[in-house]
Amino acid sequence: MTSPTNDDALGPRLQKIETRLAQMQATIDARLGQMQAQIERRLAQLQHADTIYLGEHEALTRLHTGHRIYVDTRDVGICSHLMLEGRWEPWIETGLASAVKPGMRFCDVGANFGYYTLLGAQWVGEAGRVFSFEANPEILKKLRKSVLVNGFGNTVSLFGNAVYSDRRTLDLVFSFEFSGGGSTFGGDARSPWAAHRAEVEAAPLDDLLADVPDVQVMKIDVEGAEPHVIRGARRLIERSRTLTLVIEFHETSVAQVVSPRAYLESFVKDGFSIALLEPAGITDTLTAEACLTTLGGRLGYLFLTRTG
Repeated sequence: MTSPTNDDALGPRLQKIETRLAQMQATIDARLGQMQAQIERRLAQLQHADTIYLGEHEALTRLHTGHRIYVDTRDVGICSHLMLEGRWEPWIETGLASAVKPGMRFCDVGANFGYYTLLGAQWVGEAGRVFSFEANPEILKKLRKSVLVNGFGNTVSLFGNAVYSDRRTLDLVFSFEFSGGGSTFGGDARSPWAAHRAEVEAAPLDDLLADVPDVQVMKIDVEGAEPHVIRGARRLIERSRTLTLVIEFHETSVAQVVSPRAYLESFVKDGFSIALLEPAGITDTLTAEACLTTLGGRLGYLFLTRTG
């Protein structure tokens, strides 16, 4: 019998080593791929949540569009999303983006820290105009800086008024932790946050924008005062024949001012089609009754269009 040579014994061993090395290389490549994906995700997060704390509860952060915005770090609603994700209410942003075009005039009534004001300024471009209204004096300071740091000083006109049906002084109740809930209708007694008050000068859009020929898009989000805003903008709405209105709507809040059904039907009488701006998209045209039924008492956003 012939004994195996060293070469004959070495071959299978080398083959096993090569197989093992190939398996190790595949494992290393897979792990490197996972690490690269993690790094890329983290870089994307850092790009959108690039925040600089400035002290005194103020930070400068960046939106997903690249725009810079000044925020209050105490705010657990809007500002926490802006600092971490760089965006707010994406379905509303999508609806507005479909309506606001270059060269248009856009009203942001209840601008808060200016998310839609900044996006609107980008959308309308140098040939357009944005009219931005924010009654909270603390937020207005940051909004003003945000407009300037993005170079929109010639595009955006800022107003510190509470937009209302007539001229008067109103008591604005707000909290730093939930800035989006600031209201001229009194604070929520159930809120865990400390209530702060500020006297603000209220005025109707028909006075504030008396020299503006027309507007094409108007977003109104003023915590229950929306019917008052509409009442004070009758002349502006009348002369703005091609107009899209995006309005926060809560049946219980509206009922404190006017019948919700009558409120909705008044838009139809003025030539508007009613739809709802939902996370799934814009609904088909609805009657006033169907709109109320669809919402079922929950908060929603009206998407009202008039083409001429």
